[in-house]
Amino acid sequence: MEIELRRTAPDDPAALGFAQALRDEVEARGADNGAARPSRPLAEAVMADLETLVAYDGDRPVGTAALRPFGEGIAEIKRMYVIPSFRGAGVAKRILDALEERARADGFTAIRLDTHERLTEANGLYTSRGYRQIPDYNSNPRSNRWFEKRLRREGT
Repeated sequence: MEIELRRTAPDDPAALGFAQALRDEVEARGADNGAARPSRPLAEAVMADLETLVAYDGDRPVGTAALRPFGEGIAEIKRMYVIPSFRGAGVAKRILDALEERARADGFTAIRLDTHERLTEANGLYTSRGYRQIPDYNSNPRSNRWFEKRLRREGT
């Protein structure tokens, strides 16, 4: 397995398909906190993304995530998803590393994300990669865990 990360448009069909799969999985695991599904179409919701990556195994898309400016010096990771058969294979780590690198290059000093305690794989990944839990920063009704990682510039 050789994974290639490709930059795509925010409304790339593979990225949108994975975003929908993530919504479905969150709901199936009961991690939506009973919140209504977002009413805004995905194609509209992704347009503020700064960077969208899709991971490929050959010609097969296997994962995605996006980076979005959030506030002064802060970027946010959005819609991290890896298909179940590729979880644990390092795909999400590669995507996360690439997005952190982009955030650093763009001058962000911190990166945040939200998730849910029932998404145990995601929680394990984030804590193993140096993210620490913080208070709710975005009032996402489908989340109950929020994380942040301070970014260091190269050589500091």
